[in-house]
Amino acid sequence: MTTTLGKTVDVLIGSPRDSFYETVKVVLKGYYPYKLQPFKSVDTLLEQTSNSEFKPILALIDGQDGTQATNEWVQSTKMSYPECHIIVLHSAAAPLDFNIVKKNGADEVMHLNFDREFISDMILQLAPIDMEGDQIPITALTPVDLRDIEAGVSINFDVYAHLHANHRSVVLRKAGDCIDARHIEKFHTMKQQMYIKKTQLKQFFEYARTVMSMRDIPFPISMTEKFHRSKKAIYEIMTQFLNGASTDYQEGKLIYEKCKAIIADFELTKDLAPNELVDEICRFSGNLRTYYHDCICMSAYGAYFAQLLGWPAEKREAAAIAGLLHNIGLSQLPPAAGDKMPKEMTAEELAEYHKYPDRSVVMVKSKKVPLDQIIAEGIGQHRENMRGSGFPKKLTGPDISEIGKLMMVAYHFHEMTALHDNRAAATPAQAVTLLRDNAMTGNGDIDLITATAIFKKFKP
Repeated sequence: MTTTLGKTVDVLIGSPRDSFYETVKVVLKGYYPYKLQPFKSVDTLLEQTSNSEFKPILALIDGQDGTQATNEWVQSTKMSYPECHIIVLHSAAAPLDFNIVKKNGADEVMHLNFDREFISDMILQLAPIDMEGDQIPITALTPVDLRDIEAGVSINFDVYAHLHANHRSVVLRKAGDCIDARHIEKFHTMKQQMYIKKTQLKQFFEYARTVMSMRDIPFPISMTEKFHRSKKAIYEIMTQFLNGASTDYQEGKLIYEKCKAIIADFELTKDLAPNELVDEICRFSGNLRTYYHDCICMSAYGAYFAQLLGWPAEKREAAAIAGLLHNIGLSQLPPAAGDKMPKEMTAEELAEYHKYPDRSVVMVKSKKVPLDQIIAEGIGQHRENMRGSGFPKKLTGPDISEIGKLMMVAYHFHEMTALHDNRAAATPAQAVTLLRDNAMTGNGDIDLITATAIFKKFKP
């Protein structure tokens, strides 16, 4: 049940670390109905049970001390507050067996940095709250695909636009209103995202199914619902990589099949005309950068650029899988470095950061995923450059594989077209032109032949 407007709810924070509490405050910044109560030890938590005024509906437990210590927190919380939902947040600091922790009462186990964008999703799912006004944080909103919107049809959800420059979310339409064609066209023209509350996704899916039925679409599943379904599937795959429990070859094969199913759901290897490919590329650009959006976008750009280059379906699928799994190694960064930009890292943190492509390959292989060499090269080489100053191996042009050169272009394109705080994104056409021009100057970032071939086919 969602809390009524203006009401606060208790949230238990269990950790011996001040840094954990500070991180949770950052994650939940702007979520004003949540009243956070930190506990530094299990003993102080147990002493609090006599306080009848403290009634947590959610607990966020630090899982960075390993399975045994985490279990003690989880069991004590569940014993003290049986109705309280529990999310365990872990990092690379210590291995954690998700299966055991869940068996003892945790609802969900999530990575403190890598799963950051899903933490707010899960919190709102387990402890839904209602927020109004222009101060709703962007993490409490989710973008919807404009193709799912029909002008003149009554909506059963609120519609927002997010002003990235001043970090404000503005209400455009309230539930019960209609969106007119002029507003939809404006969003298309300005390449803006239309947002709704995450707590109103169910209502949006109902609305979108009605729209799909009105259009006589045989399988009325909206693009937004497909996107969320696929994103959840990616999250489940990543959870298997992050889980410290042992695995076998059967599970590895299952992970690989799930990757292929996600690519099929997004139709990334479907044969398209060049102008259709450009349209699809544009649909993935302009989003805020997160680990999971990076997975999706790199998968799409890898597959679509490969098709612009004339690659067969099998190699396009390999590029898509490489993009999907390219950054799982970032989960192994020290907790303090997990939410820093590279330019903000210490020398030691930066050295760890430069290992993430190799670590991605190792993590995938350690779960017994049957990884073809071409996919491993795409994952391991996407941060190299032609002049040999990239990472992790400082390869020069002749030593970088064909798929490595493709994924380098995909990564640079994604960096240029994704939204960053306080910086507007380049349009896809601007990005491709700049990549071609930079390659022609011989600066050595990307391969000239690959960039030029993509530029020639990229006609918005």
